[in-house]
Amino acid sequence: MATSEPLRLAALYELGLLDTPPEERFDRVVRLAKRIFDVPMVAVNLIDEDRLFTKSAIGVEAGGSTPRDISFCPRTIETGTSLVVPDARQDPRWARNPLVTGDPGIRFYAGAPLAAPGGELVGALCLIDDEPRDLSPTDHALLEDLARWVEVELAADADALQAREIQKRLLPRHPPVIPGYDIAGRCQPALHVGGDYFDWHLLDDTLLQFTVADVMGKGLAAGVIAAGVRTALRATARFNTLSDAIRLTASSMQDDFDNTGTFATLFTARLRPSQGHLEYVDAGHGLALIVHADGEMEQLSSRDLPLGSDLDTNWQSQESRLAPGDTLMVVSDGLLDIYPEPDDVLEAARKLAASDRTAEQMCDRIMDASIGHEVADDLTALVIRREPSW
Repeated sequence: MATSEPLRLAALYELGLLDTPPEERFDRVVRLAKRIFDVPMVAVNLIDEDRLFTKSAIGVEAGGSTPRDISFCPRTIETGTSLVVPDARQDPRWARNPLVTGDPGIRFYAGAPLAAPGGELVGALCLIDDEPRDLSPTDHALLEDLARWVEVELAADADALQAREIQKRLLPRHPPVIPGYDIAGRCQPALHVGGDYFDWHLLDDTLLQFTVADVMGKGLAAGVIAAGVRTALRATARFNTLSDAIRLTASSMQDDFDNTGTFATLFTARLRPSQGHLEYVDAGHGLALIVHADGEMEQLSSRDLPLGSDLDTNWQSQESRLAPGDTLMVVSDGLLDIYPEPDDVLEAARKLAASDRTAEQMCDRIMDASIGHEVADDLTALVIRREPSW
């Protein structure tokens, strides 16, 4: 039974591949197909509502678009089977097609449909030649095998996007409403899924705990470890001191850290809003600071190691105070891709805190700073601003 066009398009858009640059994982299939079939043109094409987008190609422009109504590949998704045209000039269905009579002068075409993980046909792997030819039964089977390879990569995208949605749901949806405080956070993964996260929750009516953590690496594995750290810290925080909560979290996650060869830097703190009293633990993070109302800056850091580096570490809590008019900022090391020099980070923070922006606007400004830079790491920011009158 054919999939309806709206469902097919929804599956295509969910992959998030339209209008994206070529990727080696698809280029690899294209190169192999060219060697096997000895054709001048090979492409992985995705079929949108009114156009064909070329995700990866040899012999034609990758990243380009072709009107759907003149393209060969849409016929493969209409029939649901591979399409082979031995000589387009001799085929009445295609003889007057502008892609045959003009550039690129298609004579031979063979395309195998590509299915999304749900079975919806979203594109085709196609072979093109400017000379007539045909495919043997063995060639047909090889083309189908290569198409299945492309589908594996499409499924990997779908899994990553689903994981990203799950990770997004683990982030707080709304900041806690605390009179006299403006609170916001943002997390921008470098890939579909990242190893950064931020969190906040009220331990009771008088105590807010908040965290920024950064698992070494990025991608799905880092995201899984980050989710585990978040869950363990939330579970241990309510009934333990801050230092003990970190120790118990590290202990419960140690096997995962060992098995993946990773670790996590973490800054977590407990804020008593009525007094602005701040108790914090810095586990190798080093990227938290308070910009005081008078412009002076206080870095909140320690010599304690990240979680996963040494189970015998004794994480010590320290104290500070968030006075009226002060702004607390905690960021992840993705910001260092934008400001390589620590002094530049401090100066940017000072200027941002001196602005009239809300905490949400400040987080957005930090995220926007990545525009125009090659940010290879996840970028996370958490801002807590105490109103001057409180």
